[in-house]
Amino acid sequence: MTTSSSSGNGQPRSRHPRGWRGRGPALLLVGAAVLVALVTVLVRIVFRPGAGLPADELITSMVTPPVDASAILVRVALLVATAVVAGLALVRGWLDVRPVTSGIRLLAWTGALTVAVTCAAGVITGQTTRPIAAVQLALALAVPLLLGALRRPWPVGVVGIALVGLLGVELGAARTGLSLALDVVYAVSGAVLLGASAFGVALLPGRVSPKDRLLNGAVDTSAPDDAERRAAVLARLTWPGLIAAVVASVAGITQALVTGPRSLFDLLHTGYGLAALAQAGLPVVVALTWYLLTGPAGRARGPELSRLAAAGLAFAFLAGAMLATQPRPAAAPEPGQPLLRPVELGLRHLAVLVAPMRPGPNLVHIGDAGGGQALPGGHGHRPVAPVTPSSALSVSAGGAPVPLTTRPGASGTWAVVDIPAGTEQLTVTGDGVPGVVPIDVGTEPGDPVVTRALTGVNGPECASAALAALLSASTAAQPALTSCPSETLTASDREAVRDTVTFLAGRGITAFDLVADDSPRSRSAAELVRSEAAKHNLPVSAGLTGVPGHTVLVVSGWAAAKPALDQATAQSREAANGGIVVAPWLLADTLLPSAESEVLALTFNPQETAPRQYGVTVAAVFPGEGPSAAGYLAWARNHGIQLDERAAFYGAAPVNVPMGVDMDMGPDPGAWYPDGTVVAINAPLGPPVAPLGPPVRTP
Repeated sequence: MTTSSSSGNGQPRSRHPRGWRGRGPALLLVGAAVLVALVTVLVRIVFRPGAGLPADELITSMVTPPVDASAILVRVALLVATAVVAGLALVRGWLDVRPVTSGIRLLAWTGALTVAVTCAAGVITGQTTRPIAAVQLALALAVPLLLGALRRPWPVGVVGIALVGLLGVELGAARTGLSLALDVVYAVSGAVLLGASAFGVALLPGRVSPKDRLLNGAVDTSAPDDAERRAAVLARLTWPGLIAAVVASVAGITQALVTGPRSLFDLLHTGYGLAALAQAGLPVVVALTWYLLTGPAGRARGPELSRLAAAGLAFAFLAGAMLATQPRPAAAPEPGQPLLRPVELGLRHLAVLVAPMRPGPNLVHIGDAGGGQALPGGHGHRPVAPVTPSSALSVSAGGAPVPLTTRPGASGTWAVVDIPAGTEQLTVTGDGVPGVVPIDVGTEPGDPVVTRALTGVNGPECASAALAALLSASTAAQPALTSCPSETLTASDREAVRDTVTFLAGRGITAFDLVADDSPRSRSAAELVRSEAAKHNLPVSAGLTGVPGHTVLVVSGWAAAKPALDQATAQSREAANGGIVVAPWLLADTLLPSAESEVLALTFNPQETAPRQYGVTVAAVFPGEGPSAAGYLAWARNHGIQLDERAAFYGAAPVNVPMGVDMDMGPDPGAWYPDGTVVAINAPLGPPVAPLGPPVRTP
């Protein structure tokens, strides 16, 4: 650092601190920034505390926002131009740095006019409101008018403060709380650093014209002692610039710590991660650049280093502007916790669910917006052609690729993949385009009961419950998968099955065709059906007999229920049966349309707000996925929704619109019965049950 004073003969003389002792404070500041960076990397990448995401952030990370290139361009240009203009105003107003050269004025006018154009574009496209745009435009245009027009510089500094406040709010438009505060700090320190760097560039040899010297009383930087005189002016910028660089570095690194990405993979392989890395890392580079200005060699090349710093800060603000336009990466993988991640294969947006995330067999479920799922045709019943997948998908955990296939009664595609301990990524391939999903299965083996259920025929129902639990978790700690619905007949389901047999026996049912499978829940339910039917002297036949008048009762899982419902429907067209009744866990959008009508006992009404909200959320997050009873029960538990323990009977059937009535309302995302409805046909059975647990609330 260089300072100037007058000697006895009135000539300026210089005093340079020598050695590391004179540069100690600067070294301490830069060391603090580097230390913060190292601690950030250690905490976030190695220990990864709270690697999960609350449900609202997880949902946001999974939903791909529409990309509007023009809107991104407007935002980037507006924020970078505002940073330049605000920085020039702050440095000129509060540091009283001179000369204000013609180059500085040109830069200020260029930035102000860019702000004006982008504010107008923002109002036209709806990105900003007219009052805010008008204020920002007026402040930006005031800066070049005031830079050299007033004898006292503080008025332009006041304008700069107001402008940098707007910059901080716009930079953190999608954030609140601590994250917004960090963006404001980043905006202020970064703008000061950008302005100081711009003034440093203006001090290049020959940049100060005679007119500039006349207007500003500037020294002649073309004189033989040009380097010394430039250093005298740069000295006024060095410490404020260095401090601003360190503050911007700490703010950027802390922002990355607070908002993510939460894994090294996402930091290096996603648009959000690269933008966050640039926003946090470039100020560190600029801080080192300004540190060099405190030494003799750096002072000799001060303007060149300032130009490098200005370019780095401009790119840092560009990266910060891009952050709000990029989807935030999902949580880092955690052993034992089901993993939900998006993956892009070219133009195809996929959602990937992996469970149980332990070494050994894992169930991989992929939802594809272009994956061949039939779309509902709306109430007008105009058929909507299903989207045909452009290619088959496969998944690999380092070994041979495993093809993903469909499963009866379930949407999307499925595969069971053996994942060795230590594997760090899954590779999903389609159309010859690979996509990588980071994973961490740990070293401890998973629960064999859960693994067997997941990888068996009833795995999709378990995956549906795991997905709903992830999307409704209220804290960052995502739930571990400890059980699957097909492994236990719950008390609520037991009562529903018992009430079903009693309800049907009182309505003249003569016999049952019972459809079950080998799962523990289905075996228990089948045994209960037989014992209750015996009390009413009702014969029970195993499987579909096709005997006219027999009531089909399905208590199996999804995989066995789908073909049974299709077969029962076909048999009913030849000879009327006694109706089709399904267990409550078979309430799913993929199963209900298999029959022309069904009856089932439920403890909730699918037409109410909470079940519909659950269905819409699942459909938005996981392309092609629909709601299920298992999923909603997990959702309700996490949201504290108290369900009525008394079952009511519901009828499910397609909705037929009279000819000539056009009610084409388009597809209904998340519908429990596409092109149909599920309505109550009686009041809940049994005496009222006192509410247990938390009070009823709608999420």
